[in-house]
Amino acid sequence: MENIFDFTLLTDAAKAARIEKLRQSIPIQITGGEVPYSEDLKQYRKNAMEYGKTLRGEYINRDTGNAIILAASGVKEVLEHDYKDIEHLQSVAAVPHIIENSIYITAIKNENNSKNADVISYEYYVVGLKIGNIDYTVKAVVVNGRNGERYYDHKLTQIEKNKLIDLINQSVKKSFVSSGLSSTGELGESKTTLSGDQKRETTTSPVSKYKDKRLFSILQIKIPNSIGGVELSDEQRHLLAL
Repeated sequence: MENIFDFTLLTDAAKAARIEKLRQSIPIQITGGEVPYSEDLKQYRKNAMEYGKTLRGEYINRDTGNAIILAASGVKEVLEHDYKDIEHLQSVAAVPHIIENSIYITAIKNENNSKNADVISYEYYVVGLKIGNIDYTVKAVVVNGRNGERYYDHKLTQIEKNKLIDLINQSVKKSFVSSGLSSTGELGESKTTLSGDQKRETTTSPVSKYKDKRLFSILQIKIPNSIGGVELSDEQRHLLAL
C-alpha cells in the first residue's frame, strides 16, 4: 500500500500534531516472558530469533492504515544490535504490536539510491512499551520501498514516552532561551555566548545521557520563526519558549 503521508509536506505544525497523538496513545505491554529464557545469552538470542520467525506476516498500522510486512530479515536486523540487553531480546515478541499501534512521526528520504535503489524513504514510528512493570519508548523504522513497506528495525529507550516528550520540549526551550540565538539545533549540547569578560559556557542537555539521538531528533519541534506567515521577533520567540 502506498504511504499516505508525504514526508516532504510534513510541517512543524503537522509534526506537533503527530507527537500529540503519540502522547495520547496507549502503551503496548508484554510480560517479558514470551521468548523462552536461557541464561546462555547466545541461546537466548537464538530463542528470540526462532520466536520472531513465528511472527512473520503482514500487519496493519492503525494510525496510517498502511500494511507493513514483517519478514525474517526484519527480525534478524532487530537482533543484530543491543542483543546483550535482555529487554531488547524480550521486545521481539512485541513487534506485531509495535507495527499495529505505533504512531507515525516523520520520514527521511533515501539519499543513497546507488546502494538502496528500491528504498524511497525510511519512516519513523514511535510507541510506548511496558515490559513487565518497566516503561520504554520504542522508535521503529519502516522501509518504504517500491514493493511496499517492510519492518526494518527498532530501538528501546528506558523512559516513559510522555516523560520523554516533556523532557525534549524542556530541553529545546532551555536551549533557545539560554542561547539567545534565532534558531535551535539538534539536542545534545547548547552553547551560550556571554558578554563582557564572561566566558563561553556549555550546558549539557538532560537528554544527553540517552543513546538514541535519532529518537530525540524526530520528536523535536523547533521554536518557529513565524506564525501564520507573520515573522516573529526575538522577544516573541523567547515568550513561546518560556
